[in-house]
Amino acid sequence: MKRFFTISLLSVSLSSTLFAQGVKTEDFNYAVGQLTSLNSGANVSNNMWIGYSGTGKPLQVVVGSLTYTNYLTAPLPGSNHMVMDTTKISAEDAFFGFDSLTSGSQYCSFFFCVNLPDNLVPHDSANGDYFASFLPGNNTSGYFGRLCIRAGSLPNTYNLGIAAQATGSTPVNWTGTDYLLNTTQLVTIGYQIVDGPNNDVAKLWVNPPNVVTEPAAQASSVFSIGTEPTNVKRIAFRQGYSSTLKGGTPRCQVDAIKISKDWYRATLPLELKSFSVIDNNGHASLAWVSCNEVNMKEYQVQRSENAADFATIGVVAATNIFGCNLNYTFADAKILNGTAYYRIKMLDKDGTASYSGVVSIDGKSINNVSVFPNPVVNSIVVKHPKAENGATIKVVSANGVVIMSAKVQTGAIQTSIEAGALAKGNYFIVFENNNKKQLFQVTKF
Repeated sequence: MKRFFTISLLSVSLSSTLFAQGVKTEDFNYAVGQLTSLNSGANVSNNMWIGYSGTGKPLQVVVGSLTYTNYLTAPLPGSNHMVMDTTKISAEDAFFGFDSLTSGSQYCSFFFCVNLPDNLVPHDSANGDYFASFLPGNNTSGYFGRLCIRAGSLPNTYNLGIAAQATGSTPVNWTGTDYLLNTTQLVTIGYQIVDGPNNDVAKLWVNPPNVVTEPAAQASSVFSIGTEPTNVKRIAFRQGYSSTLKGGTPRCQVDAIKISKDWYRATLPLELKSFSVIDNNGHASLAWVSCNEVNMKEYQVQRSENAADFATIGVVAATNIFGCNLNYTFADAKILNGTAYYRIKMLDKDGTASYSGVVSIDGKSINNVSVFPNPVVNSIVVKHPKAENGATIKVVSANGVVIMSAKVQTGAIQTSIEAGALAKGNYFIVFENNNKKQLFQVTKF
């Protein structure tokens, strides 16, 4: 099954992102504010998240997104992220649901960054304190697959561990690695329901390898006593503090949550790295770059005149290679007349379909703008129509901050921008000429 997470805009307009069946994502694409309605909060998630415990400090959505090296376009550009910051009070806990698992494995991956070591349980604690876990669908107290945290063996570091059930019943098994503060990690927890009593397995990976099938866990824990869950249906995040343990959840950030019963859907990087459209002598030329094709059949190119009703105008067979930088193109034979909207329908061999975001092009204006190389190393070259007086090129961060802005020389048809000082990540290149704008996304390595 092919999975699709986020779409890179490389064209005239930005649209929504859709997801394939079998994976649930959370990029915190909400307004800034309280995540849930607990204690009459702002509930920016529109009840996607349910607060179920704690009367103190609420979970917050704050500006900006986390980034991780191998996830070039995730999370959704312009989205925000969640902050957890417990104190010595009963802080808010919350969960959101997904399709119930009754057998096999459930995986949850997310970006995770610890900012302050305050409230970390001391390193000599065998169990630490848990801050994330799976829940069954019928209660909010049966925590399984508990993700635990404690101070690391070195200053300004922390450890992560996993327990299948309550840490009083099952010891926490740690990965044995000290993770640095203010560094984003890709954390994946898994819970495997196994037939028979006392044999379910919870697993933990931190920065796992880019592979299709589940690799060996860095830490695991087997259910040992009590009643195992009959289903896994929720993921919960907890702002805990224990006076006995002298710590709990530190100030940390969470983003780009992905939940799936399939390892590769929950953990692999993006699959559609980019999707663009340009005017080529009155015809629309589409291009997209795919990554990690698994069980793919074909790409169906669809066009619309109103951005709502789409019809397939062509089919491109999938290479079906596990890897990145798989390039595809398609030329629309129809002469552009007004605004045309395009999307890609991605069809798996098993019949499951997912869709890209929508890109558009105004047939009444010829843009003919291109940006290269992409990914960027030291410089960005923008080829563009003859620049009018006042034309500009801007480099904008994924969360909308203008990093660079330069005037384009009047009459120029190509402009270079020095990018060696840019940090690694995703950026938008905005070319504005004669009151028309065109937007491209580039990746800085």
